[in-house]
Amino acid sequence: MTRRSFAIRHLKFAPPGEEAASKYLLHWETGDLYRAPESFPRISTAQLFGTEGPLELEIGCGTGEFLCTLAANNPSRYFVGIDISLKAIYIAVENAHSHGLNDIKFVKAAVQFIYPLLVPGSLDAIYIHFPDPCLHPKYRKRRIFNRDFLDIAFRALADRGLISVVTDKPVLFWDLLAIIEEDSRYEKTHAERYLTGFDPGVKSRYQSIWEKHGTEPLRFEVRKQAEVAANAPGDSIAGIK
Repeated sequence: MTRRSFAIRHLKFAPPGEEAASKYLLHWETGDLYRAPESFPRISTAQLFGTEGPLELEIGCGTGEFLCTLAANNPSRYFVGIDISLKAIYIAVENAHSHGLNDIKFVKAAVQFIYPLLVPGSLDAIYIHFPDPCLHPKYRKRRIFNRDFLDIAFRALADRGLISVVTDKPVLFWDLLAIIEEDSRYEKTHAERYLTGFDPGVKSRYQSIWEKHGTEPLRFEVRKQAEVAANAPGDSIAGIK
């Protein structure tokens, strides 16, 4: 059982009603994403919300507390949460519906199969908070944050776009920090090498559980460097123009 599965295993849930599902839920099957990504809408405000505006993405959104709080506090921005757990996504949809949010959607999908749908320069921020650490050597290849991900994120992020990473696992954190510090296309938003603690106002279910074990979160934030972005090639993600 993964840590994220453990965090929600005792929660009661039910599929959202038709109105909430229509407004907030996108349930995309891995096989369909793999075989025909062109049949799905792109991850953009235009295709997901029918308008224009800044878009932020959370990878591994879980039950949606963090992203719903951002959406409630930033009504002029748009938000997409992605998670592989249908149970977590159902709860996230209910959270959004109960708050009457109009600028958020949740996608049930494996995030690696979403990459071809990312639009170059479309994201203002990417959040990866409390991911599964995948500490066992044979599972490390499952980690989302790696050098390939940074290539994908660089194309998908707008100029000066943000990546925020938070974890309570020091072993994982040092690995991720080393990877980002080797990539000159990104610069930290803080003078410190890294930051400790994380207080987003409303904490996610995952953060609340792990903090009870007494481990302080470690985090870093980086931005796509403007001068690098200006000179970067204009290629598309995964071959999609």
